[in-house]
Amino acid sequence: MIVVDTSVFIDTIFRFDENRYNLMRKFFRFVQNAGLIMVAPETFKVELIGQLVRRTKRDEAFRIYSSVMDHVDTVNIERLREVAFSVASETGCRAIDSYFIAAAKVTNSVLITNDRIMANNAEKYGIEAYYLIGEFDEALDELKKLKHD
Repeated sequence: MIVVDTSVFIDTIFRFDENRYNLMRKFFRFVQNAGLIMVAPETFKVELIGQLVRRTKRDEAFRIYSSVMDHVDTVNIERLREVAFSVASETGCRAIDSYFIAAAKVTNSVLITNDRIMANNAEKYGIEAYYLIGEFDEALDELKKLKHD
C-alpha cells in the first residue's frame, strides 16, 4: 500500500507546470498498472474538496472528488489521532501532514508527496517517504518492489 499526499493529486488534476503534470500522470499510470492500493487519512477528503472548490466550479469539483475517491481507501481518523499527535510532537510538522504520516505508519505504507517538508518530516519519524518531484525514479524503483511482495 501507498499513502499519496493531496499535493500529488492536485498536480495531476491541474496543469500548473506541464513537466510536473506529465510526471504525475506517469506516476498514476504506474500505480494503476502495478495494482497498488492507495490509502489516505480521512482528512484527505476535506483537504481535497477544499483544493478543488478553490480551483474549479463547484459541480466540477464534486465530479473530480468522486472520481479520485473511487481509487483511494481512507483510514479512520480515530485510528490515527494518537499517532498523528506523536508525529507532530516529534517533528513539528503541520497537523494535516501529521495525519498523512500517521496513515503511512499505521498501514505500513510508503508515503508519496510533492511536499519536500512533509517527506523530510516523515523520514524523521521513521517512515519511508519520497518527494516525488525530486525522487521520481527512486520512488518507482521502490514501488516496483512492493508490487512483488
